[in-house]
Amino acid sequence: MGGRYSDKWHEVHLINPRDVVPQSNMPAFPWLAENTLDGELTGEKMSILRNLHKGGYKGGDLYTDEEIAGAQKAVEGKTELQALIAYLQSLGHALK
Repeated sequence: MGGRYSDKWHEVHLINPRDVVPQSNMPAFPWLAENTLDGELTGEKMSILRNLHKGGYKGGDLYTDEEIAGAQKAVEGKTELQALIAYLQSLGHALK
């Protein structure tokens, strides 16, 4: 999934799916562009995911200590839309 479509395509698709796929029955999510992140729990979530990752995959850490420590600052002020697009673009790239 990641990299198949541009960030702009995902943005338009999430705000109004029928603008890019006329036959789509996916609901629109316009509020994602309005809601901003404070990142208060982001580092904690990354830490949990890293621990789960260590239990099932032996390919190194999912996130570094530095990434976890800087997580709140890294996402602060970004929109939920930006965060979701970043996630969608990462799909298929996490595992080598």
